[in-house]
Amino acid sequence: MTKRTAGWALIVVGLVMMFKMVRISDIGFYRFGSVSTSAIILVLLILSGIAVVVNSNKFTRGALIVSVALLVLSLILGTDIYFAYTSLLNVLLVFVPIILGVGLVIKSAVERRSRA
Repeated sequence: MTKRTAGWALIVVGLVMMFKMVRISDIGFYRFGSVSTSAIILVLLILSGIAVVVNSNKFTRGALIVSVALLVLSLILGTDIYFAYTSLLNVLLVFVPIILGVGLVIKSAVERRSRA
């Protein structure tokens, strides 16, 4: 097993354990003050979808991709995420594999670049 593969395996294991610790309390659209972004983004999504059907070119496809990305970003920003109460040992068991994995991936990339 190479350093890169071991690094990615450690990263995945650490992220899975971290995701198990995360609790989501509320999912909704992001708000600017009292204005919700849901209507604006959904109208943009509908209009760009119609534009792609009517005249499919780079601009309309790009507008559709941007509107979908804005929709996903708005949902992520509107989500209340917090970590469950846990012990220091559990936190270390989560973050140490992530840190070691990232270090191994970076080390393998640096070694590969120096050989080339």
